Formats: sequence, C-alpha cells, structure tokens
Amino acid sequence: MKNTFKRLSAFSVVFLALVSASPSARATAGQLYSGGLNTHAVYRFSSSGVQSTFVTGPDADSIAFDSKGNLFVSDPQNKVLLKITPGGTKTTFDSGYAPAGLAFNDAGNLFVGDSGFGNIYKYLPNGTKTIFASGVSGPFGLAFDRAGNLYVSEFNTNSILKFAPNGTQSPTPFASGLHGPLGLAFNSAGNLFEVDFSTGRINKISPAGVVTLFATSLSGPRHLAVDRNGNLFASDFGTQRILEFPPNFAVGDMPISFASSTTAAGLAFEPPTAQLANISTRAFVQTGQRVTIAGFIVTGTDPKQVVVRGLGPTLTQHGVSGVLADPTLDLHNSTGSIQTNDNWKDTQQAAIQATGLAPTNDLESAILRTLQPGNYTAILTGKNGTTGVGLVEVYDINAGVFANLANVSTRGNK
Repeated sequence: MKNTFKRLSAFSVVFLALVSASPSARATAGQLYSGGLNTHAVYRFSSSGVQSTFVTGPDADSIAFDSKGNLFVSDPQNKVLLKITPGGTKTTFDSGYAPAGLAFNDAGNLFVGDSGFGNIYKYLPNGTKTIFASGVSGPFGLAFDRAGNLYVSEFNTNSILKFAPNGTQSPTPFASGLHGPLGLAFNSAGNLFEVDFSTGRINKISPAGVVTLFATSLSGPRHLAVDRNGNLFASDFGTQRILEFPPNFAVGDMPISFASSTTAAGLAFEPPTAQLANISTRAFVQTGQRVTIAGFIVTGTDPKQVVVRGLGPTLTQHGVSGVLADPTLDLHNSTGSIQTNDNWKDTQQAAIQATGLAPTNDLESAILRTLQPGNYTAILTGKNGTTGVGLVEVYDINAGVFANLANVSTRGNK
C-alpha cells in the first residue's frame, strides 16, 4: 500500500472547550468578574447581572485573565499578587509590594503596576520578573492597544503615559489634564476609555490622544472593562454598582445598572479558552518500515502533561474490523525513545486511571508523561509482528498552562 503523510484532521481531531458548566466551581467564558476589595472575595456575574462568589480570601482590586483562563488578582492591602486557576485554586504569584493595575500583552506576558515604588513589572509566563519601566508616579490602570503599546494611568500627575512594546524608550505623554485617572480599557475601534475618580467622569480618548467626555455623574468610578459586543462596564464604588454603557451611548444618556449592591473594583471578562485538547489518528499498522508513526508538537513555554494511547480492540465497538489485537507504544522525542508500553496496566495503572483516560481493553497501551515543548512521535506497532487497524491518541491533561498540543501528523498506510 502507498505510504501517506496526513496532516491535522486527516483522520479525526477533537476540540474541547476547557471550561465547565458548573456555576460554583469554575470560571466561565464570557462572564464578568470583579474584585471585591474589603469584602475579601472575587465575584462573578451572569449575563443578567446576578452575582455569585468565585473565590474568597483576597482583598481583590485589579484583576486580569490570561489566555488559559487563569485569573490574576492584585491584593495591595496584603502586598500579594495571586493566581487563581479556572477551578478556583489560589496560589501566590509574587509578593512584597502593593500591586496596582494588571494587563496581559499578546505574548502572554503579565504587566503589573507598583504604586509604591513607581515601577511597571513584566512577568513571563513562567513567572520570571523584570522591571519594564521605572519612575512612574502612581501607576494604576494598565491597557494594551493592538500594536502592543502599553498605556498607564499616572495618578499623581493626572496623565496617561504610552510605552513602546520594547520598553527601552522613555514613555510618551499620551493624555494630560485628567483628574485622578484610574482604570483604562480599549474598545475594538482603538479608543481608550479612562475613569476620572475625582470628577466621577469617564473620558474617551482617540488614538491621536484627543480627550472627549463620555459619561458623567458617577460616584467614585475605579475600573473599566469592554465585552466582546463593545459594551463598556464601569465599577462605581460610591454607589456600589456596576454600570453598563452600550456602544451607542451618548453624553446625557442613562447607563444601564448591570449589578447593584456590590463592592466592585477591578473588572475583567473571562476569555474563551477553547483549545486543542485531544488529537488522534487512525491507520492500518503493518511491520518494519510500515508501522504507524504519529507525530505531534507541544508548543509554548511550560511542560505539558499528556496521555498517549494506542488502541486496537476498542475500535470494534465502533464497527471497525481487522483491528490491531495487541498494540504497543514507543514514545520518542528528538533524541530517541523516552518511554514504551505494551499493556497500559503494566507500570502506570493508578495514575492513568486517575486521569479518566484508561483504555477499556487491558491489551491496549497508554503512557502518562510530562513533556517539555518540542516535537514528539508515538510509534504504534503490533506485538509479535501482528498487523491491523490501530488508533493513536494524545490527550492534554493540564490545559491551564502555557503549552498547547498544536499538530498531529501521521506516517502510515491507507
């Protein structure tokens, strides 16, 4: 038979949204989240403004999500920066200073304002911390435009600074003459919105830096967020409300009271985190140079835990005939073989069962392994030279890290 090289989706690819429908246990894509300040909680809100508690503990002010759905929370009262997984597990990401505004750039790097020391810190996805900028007088709100420029509200000078993506140049004054500028947020048109805490106003600033009045009569506005439909949300601390401003809002209109009786601070919408969670490829497994070789790539910066399965007998449940009776797996990295398995219960039975991905047939193969970013191949053969139809699968076990399954390719036979 003719050898073929088949790309992603040549046989089957499964996409799973890595969020849960549980209303009390996990972050939910598209919902609005808010820091609760001295109520010691982070709250979330349904599309109709119904409040529930996501986690308790921190004096949460500014908040921001990474692309994996992890929520980062500034707790200036306790001088800690927290990371909260989609499942609600809290860990200390950094400490020792009073973090203010938070923002992620497109590369997944976290930027944090330090109001006490006047620094802007940059954190790589692995937690490595560097000083991006210093000498900022009271940094608070942070926001990135589409070009990767960072905008910082400088509370003590009533201005907004603009930093180039590389951070090596002195900041450019972007807007001035403000009154206690705090939260910042961009809309899809590239306009920057800013809250004037002292005057109770929201200003709209064009890409050229022209400031116009957007809304008035707020009472202690602190933070802003824009949803996917272009609606602007503002936390109004004095009235304990979250206000919603539709895209067609004009000065003098009444904003929508999205949520009331809430101690709202930082605002952020949980992003969609759908990603490739399983890749699989089916082929007729022969011998020698015609065994099936499935290649896959782990991208990103973090280690990725995966389960690799080699199936045969299970395929009969799906109407496949001539299956591989006793599959064996050999997992390779760029230097050679790193792990093999004949029957999945041989060495990792308990650990594989704990993932919920144990094969249903004892003769099938499975490997649980933590992989560094790189290229990998899984070689599927039949024990004692047997042949038949087999399936190689790779499952993403820890989706909330900066590493992804990116591709599957197969050398096999039709």
